[in-house]
Amino acid sequence: MNISKLITFASGIVFIIILYLIIYYALKIMYKDVKTGGKKNTNPNLNKYGLEITKAGGNEDLEEESVMLIRGDVTIGRMDDNSIILSEPFVSGHHARVYAKNNTLYIEDLNSTNGIYVNEEKVEGKIKLTTGDEIKIGSAIFTVLRADKL
Repeated sequence: MNISKLITFASGIVFIIILYLIIYYALKIMYKDVKTGGKKNTNPNLNKYGLEITKAGGNEDLEEESVMLIRGDVTIGRMDDNSIILSEPFVSGHHARVYAKNNTLYIEDLNSTNGIYVNEEKVEGKIKLTTGDEIKIGSAIFTVLRADKL
């Protein structure tokens, strides 16, 4: 009779250990999903771009050679709700939007009065950007950088 109680007790202990291991690994997997947003990032440089302020122009709040990473939409304009605020009268309230989509960077003119220029050519609507492109809005000039160059 003692042997059957011992076997039952040992089976219960083994069951509890297995149950705790399953819970531990499930929580570990859920933590990784929450931490990374459920996305597997095989290339950490994917969708990582930056805008370097090459020339501040008439914008006192901009610091030349500083870099802003592109994470989501970056809006540029005179209004306080923009990511990059330009204080010039030649810049519209919401002048331009820069964003990454499918590992490609775009800039879009938001129907500004004076337009945007990429590599000294006026942009209509939106266009793709590449590393080294120069964006001119008002008297400010930005250079597109890739994450591995930051």
